[in-house]
Parts: sequence; structure tokens; C-alpha cells
Amino acid sequence: MLKLSTLPKPNRRLFSSALYLTGDKAREQFAVLVPYLDFKHKLGDFERLKHNIRLRKYALDCDNLQRQWELYRDIEKRKKEIEQCRVELQKRIQQSTCKEEQKKLKSRAILARDDLKILKERSYKVADAFIANNFLSIPNDLHERTPEERWKCIYEKPSPVRSISPAQAQPAETQFEEFGTACLYMTGDSAWMDLRLPMRCSEMFRANNFILFSNPDFVRTFLVEAAMVNKESLFLVREENEPDDKVNLLHLCGGGSLLSFLGYFTKLSVFPSALPLRLVASGKRYHYESIQSNEMHVFGACKTSQEAEAMFDATVQIYKQFYDQLPLGYRIVQVAAPDLRPIESMRVDIELYDVQTQCYVKVAELGYFTDFLSKRIAFIYHEGKIQHFPHIVSGTVMSSVPLIKLLNANGITLNDIQILETIVHE
Repeated sequence: MLKLSTLPKPNRRLFSSALYLTGDKAREQFAVLVPYLDFKHKLGDFERLKHNIRLRKYALDCDNLQRQWELYRDIEKRKKEIEQCRVELQKRIQQSTCKEEQKKLKSRAILARDDLKILKERSYKVADAFIANNFLSIPNDLHERTPEERWKCIYEKPSPVRSISPAQAQPAETQFEEFGTACLYMTGDSAWMDLRLPMRCSEMFRANNFILFSNPDFVRTFLVEAAMVNKESLFLVREENEPDDKVNLLHLCGGGSLLSFLGYFTKLSVFPSALPLRLVASGKRYHYESIQSNEMHVFGACKTSQEAEAMFDATVQIYKQFYDQLPLGYRIVQVAAPDLRPIESMRVDIELYDVQTQCYVKVAELGYFTDFLSKRIAFIYHEGKIQHFPHIVSGTVMSSVPLIKLLNANGITLNDIQILETIVHE
């Protein structure tokens, strides 16, 4: 039986990560996934890494990371040397015809075995401190389009001329009944908008060759860590007879989120001919500190960065098709480096203009993750014998609650939104 925890769960875990488990922990916990650890790319140029961290204003101690990396390499090198020594001793034992020499060689082999065992036990703590707590915290590389300090407006649609009387503007309280972040009721036009806006949005993306996808509402801890999402921001679901030291817990995320896609693509190997993938899903989005909302989320995967950037630009154009049909002004903003999430290489936000407050409100976003996320969830394709990781584009097309509240506040009713007058049923 599953029980939703409405209070933050105390940290009972004895382990630092569910995404990466060292050998000693894997004896007690099932390692669902082994992420691809791209040491060469991430740690091959520390100056480039420091520049990335500095632009993002990201909390990562690069000097400490470098020291841990050197210690980790030294231990791994020593382990290989002992392994090689054991192999050579075994060969000499087999080749020797002198019993006295064989006895000495066997004694040395036993010592080497014991040394290796002790070194492995000590290396687990080093690997856990370095990989689980530092290396897997390294953010994605920044895309060349990402502004360094301040956001950049790349498109703007002016607000249509409308005169709104106080009677027309409806505060959210009149059609929204909220009982905490997990419970919300809508009435009147808001309820109809909540039903029809996702349907219309879905139709638009399907008309542009996106496949409608159905996602689960739940996600495991290792995928939350793979996406570098704060676990405390999600509802925790308690499972029946759950051990106190269980590391891979269950969280409620909603089927309209990036997290809900990841379970399908984890450890998935696709044929190159299956790419590019264009998927769109409709579902709830649950967040511990925000009200639940119906959302449309897109997920795309391509073989190369060039193809992914082209998909990113094409998807932005579909976003524009949708928001051009709403009777509000909006702009598309290229997000600056300090405001990106760690897994994002670049992102654009769609912000609607609120005539009442005369400010912009974010209602949608689209991010490009390069092959960073694929490496963390082992999503691959092969060309010959060479393994590659798809480049991922994903984002929230619309979130109904903030969008509908904004429409209500600006006196826009269901009849004012022409795209909702006819819903095509297939």
C-alpha cells in the first residue's frame, strides 16, 4: 500500500546517493543504474570547468574536486598495479618447476590479494566522496547562445489593445479553491480552460509530428538525482514494509514533467533509425511548495548537437504558434547562465505580459541538455560497435494554473480564446 507523505521525510538514509552506489553499498542496495562517468570530458580541462562554474555562480569547490580526482586516480592506478602483479605471479607459479620457488610466489600472491582487498575497502569511501558528492554535481556545459550575465529577449509579441474594467478582471479566488499544494478545485471558465487548453496544445504538437505519450506519476530517487532535482521539492510516497535504510525511494512528480519521461529511457538502447524522437505528454505536475497543475511537456532526442539545436528552434516555433493565438502579449527570453538549472546547457522561457501588474509572468520553458542527461541515465544508440548518447531537448509547453490565473486577472474569458471554440476530436 502506498501512502503520500505530506511532511518532509527525515533523512534516514545511510547512503549519499541512489544514482551511484559503490561496491560495498551495492551488497545491500540494488544498483538500478550505473551512469556513464565521462572523466575525460568533464575533468580534462579544469580552467574550462572553473569558467563554467563561475558564470553559473554554482556552488562547487573546483579545487577540492581536483584534489579528490587526483586521489581517486592514484588509488585506481594502485589497484591496477596490484591486479597486474597478481596476474604475473600466477603465471610464474604455473611456469615454475621448483616447489620452493612456487611456495614463495604463492606467499607473495596471497599478500597481493590481501593488499588489494584492503585497498578496495578503503577506495569505496574515496569513490563515494569524489563521484557521488562531487563529480555527479558538475553541471552541464554552457551553450554558446547562453548569455553570461543577463537574460536576452529574442522575440516579443506586443499586447493587444484592450480596456479592462475592474468588473472584468477576476481574482483567482473566485474560480479557484485551493486546499494546500496537493488539492485544487476550479469552477466556471477556469475549469473549462483547464480541460481545453491542454487538449488544444496537444493537437498542435501532434500536427507537427509529435507523438502523444503517457507517463507515470511516480519516479524513483535515482532518476531524481540523475535530473539534478532537489528531492525535498517532491512529495515522498511511503511504501508498505519499506526498510529504514532504503536508498531508492518513491516520489510523486506527475505525468506532465521531465522526470516522468526518464523511467522509459533509462538504460534504453535505440536504433539510430528511431531518432529523432518527438514526444509530448499531458499530465499533472506535483511540487511540494507549489500548487499542482495540468501541464504539457515535450521530450525530444537526436543523434547530434546540430540536429538537436534544429529541433530546439523548430519546437520554439510551435510554442509561438500556440501563444500567438492567446489574447495577451508575450516574449521569449534566452535565460542567462546564473539562472540555468545544472542539467541545462541553454533554455528559453515564455513570459506572458500581465496588463494589470505591468510585468511579465513565466508560463512555459524549453531546455537543451546536450548528451549530459543521456549519460546520466544510460540512454544510448549504436553506430557499428561505437556507443553514442542522444542529445535531449525538453520543456514545459504550458502550465494551466499560472496561465489561467493570468487570463482571469486580465479579464479574458473562455469566449475570448478563439482556439478553444473548436476542439478537434480524433
